[in-house]
Amino acid sequence: MIEKGSKVRILRKESYWYNDVGTVATIEQGGSNYPILVRFIKVNYSGTNTANFKLEELVVMQ
Repeated sequence: MIEKGSKVRILRKESYWYNDVGTVATIEQGGSNYPILVRFIKVNYSGTNTANFKLEELVVMQ
């Protein structure tokens, strides 16, 4: 189960952070397409360090 503060690995191949590990910042309740906000240590090309993902695009790390 993914919950706030969990470490997750990114499975979305198009993502800048593909196969990187980030921390779940928030989980939206409701009908959002990308409800899970993940925060990373490194920034992407536009200078951001967060992105939204679907549940099936994430794997919880132990």
